[in-house]
Amino acid sequence: MKNFIDIQPVLFPKKEMYLMEHTRDGRSRRIGKNSENKRHKRSLDNMHLMEYLTFVNGVAQVAPYNGRTDFEPVAFTDRNRHDGKNQIVHFFHDDYKFLNRVWRNLDATTMTLSKFDCLFAPDFSMWRDLPSEQPNRNNVYRNRFVTAYWQHCGYNVIPVASWGGIDTLSYCFDGLPTHSVVAVSCTGNRKSTSDFGYWCYALQRMEEKLSPTQIIIYGAEMDVSGIHTPLKFIPDYITTHFRKNGKK
Repeated sequence: MKNFIDIQPVLFPKKEMYLMEHTRDGRSRRIGKNSENKRHKRSLDNMHLMEYLTFVNGVAQVAPYNGRTDFEPVAFTDRNRHDGKNQIVHFFHDDYKFLNRVWRNLDATTMTLSKFDCLFAPDFSMWRDLPSEQPNRNNVYRNRFVTAYWQHCGYNVIPVASWGGIDTLSYCFDGLPTHSVVAVSCTGNRKSTSDFGYWCYALQRMEEKLSPTQIIIYGAEMDVSGIHTPLKFIPDYITTHFRKNGKK
């Protein structure tokens, strides 16, 4: 038998509930002034938000997204110039342009993104040939944590996958959903035939593991061999602002 609380009608969407329960700087109204423990956790890698997420093997689990994908893309760095209607924020640029805002000030940034109809998950960098795998594992953790938290807040979020060297393929898809729209970046992966070949191989591995319903690729449109999932391309900044004007 279900409890009464489980069968009550939902009066407000999750996103509206999030906005009502938080201040303009993203701080929960439920955390009292004397909650020293939670204030301390706030400064330690967003530990105060972990209670809202589900973890498997130390990685937050992301829910699938299969809604519309025809939004106008807006770079995170340009977010303040737009009203957010029919727009999606992306993070396909250097980490230093969003790391402090998104990870170290997640509460406040989450609130400022509420005007947008959809978000891409933050694309924290994955590197090849590192002497330690910990930086890459840290960025997998951050990506899944932020994505799952934004979903918890009621935001529409398209999961983003990325990878580094061949060793990262054993864990870089952890926490991502199956049968979902998934986005990836292809900028910087066409510097050589071998780089592009490895990128295509990793994309095939992702398809095998996640069985995505659609793959959104941030980058110039190209032929991608060995992929059976429908592809959607979003022109990157260089393609949009330079190549169309005849520059290279």
